Amino acid sequence: SGPDKEMARALPWLIFAATLLLLASIKSSTASRMAKPGCQETCGNLTIPYPFGIGQGCFYSEGFDVSCENNRVFMHNSSSQMEIYNISLAGGQTRVSTFIASKCFYSNSNNTDGWVSSNTADFFKISTKANKLTAVGCNTLAFLGGYNEHSVGAGCFSMCADKQSVDHSGQCSGMGCCQTSIAPNLSSSNISFDDRFDNSEVRGFNPCSYAFVAEQDWFRFEASYLEDNKFTEKFNNGVPTVLDWVAGHENCDEAGNDMSSSAWKEDAKVDNSL
Repeated sequence: SGPDKEMARALPWLIFAATLLLLASIKSSTASRMAKPGCQETCGNLTIPYPFGIGQGCFYSEGFDVSCENNRVFMHNSSSQMEIYNISLAGGQTRVSTFIASKCFYSNSNNTDGWVSSNTADFFKISTKANKLTAVGCNTLAFLGGYNEHSVGAGCFSMCADKQSVDHSGQCSGMGCCQTSIAPNLSSSNISFDDRFDNSEVRGFNPCSYAFVAEQDWFRFEASYLEDNKFTEKFNNGVPTVLDWVAGHENCDEAGNDMSSSAWKEDAKVDNSL
């Protein structure tokens, strides 16, 4: 009959709609279990999963305590208050903001030679696979020094005698921009410049040079970054850097005894090599 045919046609759509509602419910339920019971679950658009947490008793250990300020999340236990952009439980990584080192040469002798250092909590290391040291500028030699049980370092050199020799391809080829890999397991870092090279001969088109550690596929060089303050105006909030993290040095069995969040037990990265 007519009503039966109408119902038969409508049934697949009803099943589809019910499935969407169920998936949305599961997603919401999973998000709500990410934080410890009774703890703040989100800040702005970012979910705060255990072992991270806001407030006393909500995080695994010192270093995983974060704050929510104007809908932005910040790490507390670092030499600079890093903003957190993303937290991956499955990958054991966080994406944070870090500062840019800069040096400038001006004709009025008001020159600058800046450097940037950072220290993270014991559970966090600068990811060697996800980041690169990048320097932007001409006649620029930038260094990254750090410590990973040994003092280690890396550097890259960018050379361009005039504006015409700057690489306009968008790549960091060594002519206006250079990149290099960094040592593994750095818990502290210091970015600086070799003072034997400066911008005195190129100050007409490139008064300042910059260096930073950032997510390796994030940065695309533009020749205009060499001019005036265009680089700092665009990246005045810092650059995204990926940190690897692990919750302590106990094995998973020991860590599991202290985990009250099911999401932590299923997804978090725990050091099981000891």
